[in-house]
Amino acid sequence: MPSFLTIVASLLLIYCSSLGYRLLVNLFDARKSGFPYLIIPWDQNHFLWMITSVPLRPWLLRNMPKWIYDRLSLTIYGFEFHEELRPFEQYAAPQGNDKSYAMVTPGKFEVSTRDPEITAEVLHRPRDFMQVDLTVLFMGRFGQNVLTSDGDSWARQRKVVASVINERISKTVFNESIHQTKGLLGEVLGHGNTGETNRIFDMMKKITVNVLSGAGMGTSVEWKNNANEKPNPGFKMTYIEAVKHVIESVAGPIILPRWFLSNYPNFLPGYKTLNSLSYAVTEFPMHTRNMLNQERHRIVTAHGETRNNIMSQLLHASEQGDGKMKGVKALSEDEMLGNLFIFTVAGFDTTANTLAYALVLLSRYPKWQEWMFEEIDRIMPSDSSTNLDYAAIFPKATRVQACMLEVLRLFPPVIHIAKMTKTSQKIQTSRGLFSFPPNTTVYVNIVGLHLDPAVWRNLNLAENEEKSETDELAFRPTRWINPSTESSQIFKPPKGTYVPWSAGPRVCPGQKMAQVEFTAIFLELFHKHRIEAVPLKGASGDLETRVQLESRLDARMRDSISVLTLQMNGVYNVKDSQDKGLKLRLSKRR
Repeated sequence: MPSFLTIVASLLLIYCSSLGYRLLVNLFDARKSGFPYLIIPWDQNHFLWMITSVPLRPWLLRNMPKWIYDRLSLTIYGFEFHEELRPFEQYAAPQGNDKSYAMVTPGKFEVSTRDPEITAEVLHRPRDFMQVDLTVLFMGRFGQNVLTSDGDSWARQRKVVASVINERISKTVFNESIHQTKGLLGEVLGHGNTGETNRIFDMMKKITVNVLSGAGMGTSVEWKNNANEKPNPGFKMTYIEAVKHVIESVAGPIILPRWFLSNYPNFLPGYKTLNSLSYAVTEFPMHTRNMLNQERHRIVTAHGETRNNIMSQLLHASEQGDGKMKGVKALSEDEMLGNLFIFTVAGFDTTANTLAYALVLLSRYPKWQEWMFEEIDRIMPSDSSTNLDYAAIFPKATRVQACMLEVLRLFPPVIHIAKMTKTSQKIQTSRGLFSFPPNTTVYVNIVGLHLDPAVWRNLNLAENEEKSETDELAFRPTRWINPSTESSQIFKPPKGTYVPWSAGPRVCPGQKMAQVEFTAIFLELFHKHRIEAVPLKGASGDLETRVQLESRLDARMRDSISVLTLQMNGVYNVKDSQDKGLKLRLSKRR
């Protein structure tokens, strides 16, 4: 009978042999692929590494030899933001192609690309390059949807969903955003001309979730919503509370089964979070179903008349059908819940974090506020009590939209787009023919695309702006404003070079909603006000200098982490009474 040590040694040998075999298979595939490649003898897909590597990153950076860390860092989730173009320049360029590389590991075969041609092909061939399993696992929690589905199921859902995102919805988003921003200004400023808070980033989240409630579900929420804070009979949470808990957990514990969440011991760390989540994952779909049923009843009693919110339009498009929707199979109850969940998650987190980066960037570079003020003063009515006309105002806000596009270029909410192949695929580009074996994970490196000097360096320089060898790294919204000789005021990037909302058939259906919401919030916020960072006091009692303040803001933005989307560390879930977060000052400018 073999001893215990013999059994352990045998199992260890088998495990190591399997890792070595996978490494050799991936090396063989890499040599056939046509891509430059680098070898990292580490399983990047191991569960323990996936959950520990992100928090370990700072320690690894400080303590590991640079030559080891430079390679190992590429197996850590979110490396694209921190490493920028380094992997392409260090490993791919010496092999003759600085746009893509394959990573040879004992895990899955992976390709990372910032090649616009490959990007365009991958994103325009959704049946060949499909959603990865992790996306389906996390984002399909409440039902299949346009993000998690593939093939004919996706095409059917996409047709229904795309039909409801129209100008009626955009107008509702615009008006709700204006209304919620007025609530923020009232809270920060009160009856004065100046107000300071380190909670403005949480307030941005409050705006976005309230806008989603109104424009998405038709349930308007007032800024001071004490009247909306009581759960309905039989519920532990309000709809808004359930939404917040679900969204905050969507990139992690939301995949845990309900029985585990409900029975998690109260003496273990994380009990409060998981206990709240147990109620949220139960009640979020219940709230949504109740609202769906109420809207169905309202539509019937109103003889088919719909309201200007996503839920009402989605019900009508799916269940009534007219015009181009005739013959399209209705969404199931599961798909209806799943798609409303995706609208909620995607519309909340991405927009809130984009707004957060924009506020810090404008505080860091006040000259761009002045540039934006010139346009806002020109297009906004002088009487602040005048209701804004979405159709008249939004198309004129080109500088505000340029600021948004530039924020998204430097801080894209999703730093990579992950796709996978089920069968062997090939892509022909000007650089050659590239092969993707079955079960390849393809990462479109959005950060790499958005920092490409060949596209972005010194683009659309204004008369008073000088060329720079590092211009693509700078926050410069004027690069999005075309010369007056062009037919379009806003620069349209070449195909495959700018993909903050993805591209191709699976481009984000809420793209226009996000643009409208950002623009409306900024128009109202900066119509009469400016924003600045509050200087800190040093140990000597002196206020920090402008140079020190700018350095602090730069460091704050670099201290970011990709959870569901890219976000700054330490700026959310703070109180004004705490010496935490990032304090900003709003003040009237006229």
